[in-house]
Amino acid sequence: MVYMKREALTAFCFEALKRAGASEQDAKVTAETLTETEAWGTHSHGVKNLYNYIMKCEQGGASLTARPTIIRESVSTAVIDANACLGMVSSCEGMELAIQKAKTTGIAMVTVVNSTHFGAAGYYANLAARQGLIGIAMSNVDANMTLPGARCTAIGNSPLAYAVPSNKVPSIFLDIAMSNVAGLKVVKAKNAGTKIPFTWIIDENGRPTDDPSKYPKQGALLPLAMHKGYGLAVMVEVLTGIIAGAPNSATGEIPSWCYDLDKPNKVSHTFIAINPEMFMGDGSIADETEAYASRLRSLPRADDCDRIYTPGEMEWEHYAKAEENGIPIPDDVEAELRKLADKFDLVLPVLEP
Repeated sequence: MVYMKREALTAFCFEALKRAGASEQDAKVTAETLTETEAWGTHSHGVKNLYNYIMKCEQGGASLTARPTIIRESVSTAVIDANACLGMVSSCEGMELAIQKAKTTGIAMVTVVNSTHFGAAGYYANLAARQGLIGIAMSNVDANMTLPGARCTAIGNSPLAYAVPSNKVPSIFLDIAMSNVAGLKVVKAKNAGTKIPFTWIIDENGRPTDDPSKYPKQGALLPLAMHKGYGLAVMVEVLTGIIAGAPNSATGEIPSWCYDLDKPNKVSHTFIAINPEMFMGDGSIADETEAYASRLRSLPRADDCDRIYTPGEMEWEHYAKAEENGIPIPDDVEAELRKLADKFDLVLPVLEP
């Protein structure tokens, strides 16, 4: 495993995007989004995907030059057409618009349609938390998950995240998809030729399997806690594509962002910002959250448990260590970055041992 400083990795991604044809503004937003996600230790949704994003743009499934446009708007809501631009670009604009509206109205919701993979939902929720607001982010995705009683892919494993300002760490936040495991982990096991837990996927007959060799052409991801993950995935679908009259996973209109590079992804994202001042008066949401989190951390621990974490605490600790020592880059992520370096004649900013 190699290490890279966050600023240097951001600059590397920025330059790759510029050379691919993105504007300075869009390259900056995308590079910062992916690098911060990497610093949290969320390697599956960080810089690893940048090469594929650029390939998708080159093959016509997305655009490095398109700009999001507002197509419907009220004082507390908006719908943005991403025009198939990079998902990080349309998503940052969507959450920033929700934040600005919520500062006045108390709560605001912005939905982005005709977009593509936006990386980690938690990044956008944290955009709100940085400004003292509560942030919620979600997206529908292509159908990759089954549901209780089905023997096929039926619905997307739609990611959902929230973030709340805090004190000990910048925010309390959670970022999850509605499947028991991310599909990329199944693919990774498939490529390594290893077995997987029976709780990850079903086979073509609808039965749990430990063999990932036929995924994703056959089989599907299992929902988180079965009917609970299924129900939450439906909620995300309603609040993203369905509420805006856009495609949803059940109709088959959303292709895979990473397997169908030449096809527009057509996913929808929704961003909700809540202004705590409108509810608390003179109180501090960060102080209240910290007091609550402190009580959770100080609960009596089970045998062999050294510490109780609050949501997002591990990610922020990864981030702090990365700021000091550099971001640890796993081998599979480094391989994707080297593809970018070769393609655009760049030097990968690896720290000396």
